[in-house]
Amino acid sequence: MYFLGLGVRHLKGVTCGLCLLLFLGATRGQDDHHVLRLHNDIIRNNNPNVRPVKNSSDSITVSLELYLLSISNFDDVTQTVTANGFFLVSWKDEFLTWNASEYGGISEINPDYGKVWRPYITVWNQVVDAEPLGLDFGVMKVTAEGIVTWSPGDTFKTFCQMDVTNFPLDEQECTYETFDWRNGLKEVDLRSTNNSIGLSLYNSNSQWDITNTSASRVVFGNSGKYFPWVYYKMSLKRKPSLAILTTLLPVLVLGLVNVVVFLIPVESGEKVSFAITVLLSFTVSLSFVTGMLPQNGDSLPMFTIFLVGLFIMSSLYVFLTIWIVQVFHRDSAIRPVPSWMGRMTRSWERCIFGTPAVGTEILSLDKKSNESWNPPPMTWKRVSRMMSRIFFFLFFMLFIITTVGFFLKISYF
Repeated sequence: MYFLGLGVRHLKGVTCGLCLLLFLGATRGQDDHHVLRLHNDIIRNNNPNVRPVKNSSDSITVSLELYLLSISNFDDVTQTVTANGFFLVSWKDEFLTWNASEYGGISEINPDYGKVWRPYITVWNQVVDAEPLGLDFGVMKVTAEGIVTWSPGDTFKTFCQMDVTNFPLDEQECTYETFDWRNGLKEVDLRSTNNSIGLSLYNSNSQWDITNTSASRVVFGNSGKYFPWVYYKMSLKRKPSLAILTTLLPVLVLGLVNVVVFLIPVESGEKVSFAITVLLSFTVSLSFVTGMLPQNGDSLPMFTIFLVGLFIMSSLYVFLTIWIVQVFHRDSAIRPVPSWMGRMTRSWERCIFGTPAVGTEILSLDKKSNESWNPPPMTWKRVSRMMSRIFFFLFFMLFIITTVGFFLKISYF
């Protein structure tokens, strides 16, 4: 009896499920029937080439919203931004209205986008294929009140005028210039629904942060005809970590190492070769940085000026190093050190090393008699060593001051 009761309950459950499916299928069939009738009555005879206004003198208000999905590429050299996104476009079609109660309560449909009038929305500043959106694909929704919602999506590769003065701490402003390619203000009035770009679906970029967005409407006139434009602007701030680690930091270390050339003893024989090697390294760094920045003269990066300055200083180091080596190998017997140069060298030695003044009388404990102490003769080697130290302190301070000024300029000015 137990198994018999279980079988009866199971049979009742299956029967209820079948009845529910049949009811849902019948309801769905009725809905499809109303949708088909709605398409036949309204959509089939609709002309997509005619503006959907009953009074031809009326203008159609088209509302725009721009939503960004991602920024796939930001090319500093060609000054182009490649982004993925879509527009949410809406307007009222006076020809596509119906009474929902006459069509089984159907309040909205999704017609073929080729059967409905739509504005020729175009992003003007695209680099390639500046053509109206949604020519080959589009999703539309029409309500019983005639409100049409269209969502054309695309990959937008647009031109963005860059200002790299403060690279790598720079900020850029890029714009999407939209207008109706076919209609003027009397036919279509473009307006932005929001005063910003929609970022609710945006996937963050690894190199740039979007700090601010805005939307504005501008009307331009030409030969008595006016055209509304909608500008979507976004402010981008570069993430400097990668640029600092791969570009700025190596240049700073190279500039610091370059000053050390004056501390290398002439006797090592590597003084001149070290200076030339660092100079070649700066040449490679300059070509690398130049290749990754925009190829135009509108803005000159402070980093490039800083790098050129280090390159000029490195070239000067080579000449000074060669001169120091030449002075080091001069023969004092053939060409004595001038007296003024000797006095200057001794003064710097007293200032830096604290050596006793020339002419100090020292009492000889061995002979128990007073005799004047004659300083060792001035040689070119002493002059060379002292000039190396002077140049080191001089150019080291110049490097520190230049570096601090560079960072203050790109950070606060």
